[in-house]
Amino acid sequence: MLQTTNLSFSYLNSASFDFPDIELKNNEHLLILGASGIGKTTLLHLLAGILTPNKGVITINNEVITNLNPKKLDTYRGANIGLILQNTSAIASLSVYENLEARLFFSKISNKEKVVDTILEQLDLTLVKKQKPNTLSTGQLQRLGIALGVIHRPKIILADEPTSSLDDKNCALVINLLKAQAKIANANLIIITHDQRIKNSFDNTLVL
Repeated sequence: MLQTTNLSFSYLNSASFDFPDIELKNNEHLLILGASGIGKTTLLHLLAGILTPNKGVITINNEVITNLNPKKLDTYRGANIGLILQNTSAIASLSVYENLEARLFFSKISNKEKVVDTILEQLDLTLVKKQKPNTLSTGQLQRLGIALGVIHRPKIILADEPTSSLDDKNCALVINLLKAQAKIANANLIIITHDQRIKNSFDNTLVL
């Protein structure tokens, strides 16, 4: 469950944003659409706890994250929030497998080896699990980004422009992968994008 109330944020000597309230029940997903500069990424960073709102409340799974101190927020984010960014946040010096192992290091998930092997199979990365990120294709890197965002079974999955650079076929593939992984993790999926092609894939849409 995710709920926001009266969220606003201002950058120092720059733009300020007031965001509509959001309320998602368990397993509900949300597509947030808007042009560049409208505050989509700012909203994503607020939901992830990366930015602190000037005003308003964010509640995730009955935890008011806007009340947490920085240390507790870092711990909460690591366990409960999955971030899928435009540029994969993989560690260049580690293999695909080692990156996924590292993402699980602080989680309470048991049998981590099986969890890594399973998601590698689900996202068709098994054959490249020993390779470094810089040797992967664009599609493989994108799937690795999804894997890193969901492997710890977060309560909420936040994806920033996951389809904007893809053709129609791969756009549909990525949306289906994200939805499938959200279902496995029993998580809310929120996608922030300007890509109008995926509107019909979501029941809930918010236009900024």
